Amino acid sequence: MKILAGYMIDRLVRSFAVSALAVGSLLWLMELLQVLEQGLSGVGSILLLGFEAFLIVPESLVDLLPVITVLATAAAMSGFQARNELTIMRAAGLSIWRLTAVALVPGFGIALLALAALQWVTPMVHQGPERVIGAALGESGLWHPWHGLWMRQGDEFLNVQSLNLGRIPTEINLYQFSSEGELQRHVRAEQALVEADGAWRMENVQIRTLGDRDTGYFEQRDELVWDSFLGVRQLELLLSPPASLPLSDLWRYVSDLKRRGQEVAEFEMVLWRRLALPLSCLGMVLAAMATSAVPLKSRAVSVRLVGALTLGLGFQLIAELVSYMALVLAWPVAPAAIGPPALLALFAWWLLRQAR
Repeated sequence: MKILAGYMIDRLVRSFAVSALAVGSLLWLMELLQVLEQGLSGVGSILLLGFEAFLIVPESLVDLLPVITVLATAAAMSGFQARNELTIMRAAGLSIWRLTAVALVPGFGIALLALAALQWVTPMVHQGPERVIGAALGESGLWHPWHGLWMRQGDEFLNVQSLNLGRIPTEINLYQFSSEGELQRHVRAEQALVEADGAWRMENVQIRTLGDRDTGYFEQRDELVWDSFLGVRQLELLLSPPASLPLSDLWRYVSDLKRRGQEVAEFEMVLWRRLALPLSCLGMVLAAMATSAVPLKSRAVSVRLVGALTLGLGFQLIAELVSYMALVLAWPVAPAAIGPPALLALFAWWLLRQAR
């Protein structure tokens, strides 16, 4: 049994590698074609755009991991079936359930590795000062590792020292000058929550209004709403998208938003769909075993692969549809994220039981 299990796991891991490489290459090409629309200025520009497209691939591969799982498992099992190896294994006394248990090992293990990558690898791609240095912030933007981000709009200067959890500006200083260049108002805040309309809800605010002789009027507030001058694109560059946050930071961010009574559905959906990856992969392995590891009239590998790919893409589309419907119709987020993979696992288990 150990020899057969090792042989199966080795073939499955190789199939996962080939499937991930094929899907990753396609994703990289699609991202490269998209970024090439920005225009080129030489060979160096092509290499830079190719590298930027490559950095997006790992996160996209994680999002498509259920599709890769069903494709890789179906490919490996169809190969066993075509070479009559599964028939020999079954004749040796291995039931379809024991074969399924072996097939679950690489699928579930890769799902756990994907969660680890979401925690430690993909955030390194998205976060960091390089995200706010680009020209898209405008010529009035400047980032310094010691002094944070500086932005200017007219007579207002904004300084943000850091971003907590990738989305919460902290240690904020807002300077407002008169048309003659005199400082009229200095607002200092501990942190701020960025609302959907772009307004900043600052917390623990200190306001100093300066007079003609610099004898300022000091005011302390628990909260202050500031209509930010940052544009939509600038906010996108400044704040990390929810999918780029480490899972631990995303969990803390969702909990913090709930405590404050803020809108949290989008971030909570991303969190629960990521946490449901092992369950999705489990369902895909069961589905692949039900369609590829049981005797069928047609032994053509291509037929089985097309069926597995259709199943994977169909599940992905249904999961996306349920997620959007949950956000629009205000359904409970956790059941909407976990429901599709749980139903898939149950349906695949039933298929496997009927087909054995």
